[in-house]
Amino acid sequence: MTSHSTIMVKKFGGTSVGSIERIEAVAARIAKNVANGEHPVLVASAMSGETNRLVQLAHDVNPSYRGPAYDMLLASGEQVSISLLAMSLEKHGLKAQSYLAHQLGIKTNSIFSKAKIQSIDSDKLKSIINNGIIPVIAGFQGVTDGDRITTLGRGGSDTTAIAIAAALGAKTCEIYTDVPKVFTADPRLIPKAKEIESLDFKEMMEMASLGSKVLHFRCVELAAKFNIKIHLRSTFEEREGTWIMHKEQSMENPVVSSVTHDPSTCVIKLFPAPFGSKFLAGLFEKLSESGCVVDIITQSHNDQGQRLAFSVREEDRLKAAEVAGELVKDGDIEVLDNLAKISVIGVGMANNPGVAARFFRTLDATEAKVHLVTTSDIKISAVVDKSSLDRVAIALHTEFGLDKSSV
Repeated sequence: MTSHSTIMVKKFGGTSVGSIERIEAVAARIAKNVANGEHPVLVASAMSGETNRLVQLAHDVNPSYRGPAYDMLLASGEQVSISLLAMSLEKHGLKAQSYLAHQLGIKTNSIFSKAKIQSIDSDKLKSIINNGIIPVIAGFQGVTDGDRITTLGRGGSDTTAIAIAAALGAKTCEIYTDVPKVFTADPRLIPKAKEIESLDFKEMMEMASLGSKVLHFRCVELAAKFNIKIHLRSTFEEREGTWIMHKEQSMENPVVSSVTHDPSTCVIKLFPAPFGSKFLAGLFEKLSESGCVVDIITQSHNDQGQRLAFSVREEDRLKAAEVAGELVKDGDIEVLDNLAKISVIGVGMANNPGVAARFFRTLDATEAKVHLVTTSDIKISAVVDKSSLDRVAIALHTEFGLDKSSV
C-alpha cells in the first residue's frame, strides 16, 4: 500500500508539455522524483496552443455554440499530451498509463464548457497507484451522469489536479507552469513586477477571478476548502516557487499584494428596464442558464424605470446581449467594448483606511475613464477603457509600493 505522504499530485500546463522536447524533460524530472521515493500522480493540459486552435475551429463553425459537441472537441487536446507523456515515462523505465477523465470516474454537472467536478472514483485511482503505475490524467475535463464529456473552463486542469489531491487525501499539490513564481502583476504589462514568496488563499482567489491567468479560480477555492497547499513553480527551473495556503493575519501583511488586470471585459447597460427585483431575478437566472458569468453589477432607478449595468467577459458578450434583448423589449441596450478591469488585491487592505482614496486618486491622475466599480474587504476593481490599461496598471503598482521589493 502506497503511503499518502509519498503521493504527490503534479499538474503540468500547456507550455510544460508544448513540444516533444519539453515532454521528454518533464519525464526526466518525474524519473528523478520517483528515484527520490515519490509516487507521482500527473495531470496534464493540452499542448500549448492546441485548445486555442480547437476553440477557433468551433467558432468558425458556430460562434455561439457551447453544447456537448463543443466540449467533446476541446477535450481532445489533452488526449494527445497525456499519451505522449505516458510513452515518454515508459521510455525512462517507469510504469505509466494515460487516463481520460471518464476512465477515472471524474463526474461533473452538465454545464458544458464551465462544468464543476462533483466526485472522483478515488478507489480506482488508489488501486492504480498501489499497483506501482504512474497515472497520467487528462485535465480540464469530466463526464456527466449521462456519460457526456464536459470541460471545466480555461485553466480547468488546475482544478482537476486539486480535486484529485483532495480525493487522495494529499496535503500539497504542485502546479508546474512557465513562470517561476506568482508576480505582483503581469510582468509583460508591468516590467517592475516582483516575485511573491507566499499568498493567502483569499488573495489568490481574488487574483484568479480578476484576470490573473496563473491559477484557475475554482482550483484555489477547492484547495482552500480542503486545506491543500499549492506550490506553484517553474517546469524549467529547479527552485522554490510561490506557496498558496492559509496564512495568519499579521501586521507584516502588505496593504496591497498585487495589481491584476483582465483585458477581456465588456459592459452591458439597460435603460429603462422593468421595475422590481422580479425582473432582476429573471435576467440573472437566464444569464446563468446560458452559461454567462456576470461580474460587476450596478443598479439604480428613477421614474422611467431601472438603470442596470453589468460586466461579462468578451466571450460571453453575444449570449449576454441576446438574453438581455429577450427580456427588455422597450428599453435601450448598450454594449460597451474595448474595456479592461484593473484591480488591487491584498489581505492587508481590510485593516488599512484610505486604500480606496489612493486607488481613485491614481485613476484620476492617469485620466482613466471609469465605467463600473466593485469592492470587497481585500480588493478594489474598476472597469476602464482598454486604451488606458497600461498606464493605470503601472501607476497603481508604483502607488502601492510594489515596484520596490518582493512580497
